[in-house]
Amino acid sequence: MPEHSSVKVFREVFRRVLLSSLGESAGEAALFFLRRSLGCDPFEVFWDNPGGFYRELEKIFGVGTKVLIRLLASRINSELGLNIDPERFLELMRSEDRRSAEEIRSLIMKIAELYEGKRESL
Repeated sequence: MPEHSSVKVFREVFRRVLLSSLGESAGEAALFFLRRSLGCDPFEVFWDNPGGFYRELEKIFGVGTKVLIRLLASRINSELGLNIDPERFLELMRSEDRRSAEEIRSLIMKIAELYEGKRESL
């Protein structure tokens, strides 16, 4: 399956936030464990099944997952000028509802569009 371009951009954004928050070694280790436990690219899983991605994050970070997701939403807001409610983003990620997954994908596409536009203007 060809990778959705929004997944590629979100992977980059998530990785940057994770490494800047946890440090490079711990962030890379977390990404390694995500890849290993899911058996594939975690961001493809995130695109298809945000709840499954969230559960895998919980296995690594426990209750710290909530803090990480809130931080991710806040950093995206500050860097891209969005107004994503961190609590809503967290709620969407934890949900198993198909509509929640569609809303997450819509947000990811918006993030990717803004991030690409910001990168092109530099």
